[in-house]
Amino acid sequence: MNRKKSNGLPIYFGEFRDKALEKEFYNAEIKKNINYVKFILLLVGIAYFLFIIPDYFLITDVNAFMAILFNRSVILGLLVILYFKVKRSSEYFSLIYWFTAYEIIISLSFISIANHYTAPDFLIQAFGVMLIILVIFLINNRWRYSIFAALFVSIGYFVFAAFCFTDVPFSQFSAAIVHILIVIVLSSISSYSINYYKRIQYLNTIELLNRAENDSLTGIYNKAKFNKEYARLADSAQQKNADLSVVMFDIDNFKGINDQYGHLVGDAVLIALADIVRKNLQQSDIFARWGGEEFVLIFPNMHLQQAIEITERLRKYIADHIFEKIGQVTCSFGVAVFEKDEDLNKVLQRADERLYLAKNAGKNKVM
Repeated sequence: MNRKKSNGLPIYFGEFRDKALEKEFYNAEIKKNINYVKFILLLVGIAYFLFIIPDYFLITDVNAFMAILFNRSVILGLLVILYFKVKRSSEYFSLIYWFTAYEIIISLSFISIANHYTAPDFLIQAFGVMLIILVIFLINNRWRYSIFAALFVSIGYFVFAAFCFTDVPFSQFSAAIVHILIVIVLSSISSYSINYYKRIQYLNTIELLNRAENDSLTGIYNKAKFNKEYARLADSAQQKNADLSVVMFDIDNFKGINDQYGHLVGDAVLIALADIVRKNLQQSDIFARWGGEEFVLIFPNMHLQQAIEITERLRKYIADHIFEKIGQVTCSFGVAVFEKDEDLNKVLQRADERLYLAKNAGKNKVM
């Protein structure tokens, strides 16, 4: 968790400072709200297109009406394309740029349609800008990008209006600017608060998950998480007819260490040993504290002889390490391989039996 809270506050401008964490959060957020995002995209596309109905009654020029119909049809088509991209995407972070680009395109489309009206109503068009701004802040986008898109459509519209609405009183024009700015400010504040507390909640969820799955002393997986990972890997191994090896080991004479040096030193040994093993494992390997000084390992896609060779290397790394205050520490290991339809208890029982064979054979051995 330390990396996520580095550089002061973890959240800055509505985002995590840690870019990897921000990407992880955004992917999780979109995945969680994928149905909402898809619904909003379709709703915006259909609603934007259905405005062709008032266009039909308000526009007398056939060419202008056909241009608007084409414009609205293109936007609907683009939003349908984005809908399917979101639906099929597995990496959601890139959608940030898609959402922003679409918001800009829809803003330009809105201004283009307003330009086709021979006598547009300034206040109705200004109300349309407010609606677009509200929709922009409904989309799961980066907070800064949402503000940029909202300002883009607002400034673009008022530049357009300054040239096209020559008969609009200055007071009315100014009032529209103030009202739209109020909408942007209030939407920005609301969006920032939502973004901030969503990220705080995400950090809390990660913390709770870590506490539920990780051993509080060593930081590696606990027994409950190990059981869950074994069930997943055993099922995969059975389906693919693959190998799966399990190792159980503990620290030799650990009670003597606690009795002679105290439990704080014993805890320091457990932490250091877990760190040694963790650094010498592959990312796919599973490492957990089973309880007390006992640890367990899972080596996916690895047959018995390979597991024995890797375990032997781990034994040597531990035996060669000089632990603070107490010097050298050794471990005894028992290795077993998963067999078809076998639950964790049976595999661990064989590994545990071999662990005690290693103890009886003089300790500091792999059996």
